[in-house]
Amino acid sequence: MGKVSSIQEVVSRGLCVSCGACVSAAPAGSMRLVLDEKLGIFVPEIIDTERARGDGVEFDVCPGKGLAIKKMASELYGPCSYASFELGRYRFAIAAHTTNQRILENASSGGVMTDISVFLIEKNLVDGVTASRFVYGAPGPRTEAFIAHSLEELISAQGSKYCPTTTNQLVRKCLETGGHYLFIGTPCQIGALRLGIQQEPRLADIFPYTMANFCGGYRDFRALDRIVSSLGVEPSELDSFRFRGGGQPGSMLGRTRKGMTICEPYPAYGRRSVIPRQKRCWYCVDGTGELADFACGDAWVPRFLEDESPWSIILARSRFAEQLVNEMASIGRLKVQPISFEEICKSQKTNIGSKKFRQYSRMRVSRLLGITMPQWDVELPRDNGSYLYELCVLAGKTAVGQQLRRIMHFCKDSLKQSE
Repeated sequence: MGKVSSIQEVVSRGLCVSCGACVSAAPAGSMRLVLDEKLGIFVPEIIDTERARGDGVEFDVCPGKGLAIKKMASELYGPCSYASFELGRYRFAIAAHTTNQRILENASSGGVMTDISVFLIEKNLVDGVTASRFVYGAPGPRTEAFIAHSLEELISAQGSKYCPTTTNQLVRKCLETGGHYLFIGTPCQIGALRLGIQQEPRLADIFPYTMANFCGGYRDFRALDRIVSSLGVEPSELDSFRFRGGGQPGSMLGRTRKGMTICEPYPAYGRRSVIPRQKRCWYCVDGTGELADFACGDAWVPRFLEDESPWSIILARSRFAEQLVNEMASIGRLKVQPISFEEICKSQKTNIGSKKFRQYSRMRVSRLLGITMPQWDVELPRDNGSYLYELCVLAGKTAVGQQLRRIMHFCKDSLKQSE
């Protein structure tokens, strides 16, 4: 299978990331996003075929097909202090956590993404921040994208970015409303915005600053429902839910309308569902937001994990990001410590290994099997990874493989209960 050539093909080949970029870019009213419960994701739907055929600007901004990430990063950030295959281009890196205890109470690590967002609002540098939060009802918690304007609204968004979110659907609204916004998204959503700016240069002024979370991929709403159901609660009964929060590594937490609470440590709860990551996530080569001004993730190294405070990593790729982080540190808004390139790579070892060093063998096996994948301009190392291992992992993502995993987990749980 070769390249995809339309939004319809992106969806049918399993490469849609539910970002909503295509809907924002298409002529107004010609497309919409709908929640496909069978797939567990939001998918685009063309409702006016005369104005949107699926192969126009709506396709040009789609990150599902891949993008020239190396070229785009070079154009965005030029010569930097650091430029590595593992982490991309960045000016400096720091370990940090906010000193705002209100933010830390609900944060999954150091709360830096929330506090940087609040700081930009307070300084009147942005009018709002792109965010997502859960809404409740049948069939269970689902996400909605919104513009946050305050600390309380940003706190309501914490713990929601571990499933499909339609952040790029906000782009049209922001363009029509005017003003300036911090765009927070996953690496693929940041990529979609960068593609959108190429098509509509005015967006560069609307979104002067971007921030990405480190991302290992996400699973769909079916996985969420199965995790909740396995803990004895109907997903439709929940009126509060978060995937992660309350410290590092934190926990999943949900409450029902009747006051019942479910709680499970992160990332252990992931074993409660055999639904795999989205296909597009498996073939992604960007785990650290290489096209975002700020890129933030967990500091999974002993000296930070053993500290009483949770810590995050901040990669500042733009000059502005570097200056802002230094300003926040200088006034005591952020507590910071130096962190080395080696420590960052160690902290993100699994993610970097999967998205960078195992990708060549993964993609080659997939190509031989006729699987359509996103296209990148990144040269992947050929002497890492195992073809047999990637073939086994790929088999595990099939319906038969998922059933075998269910049986395996059932047997393990039965053995534990009998002990």
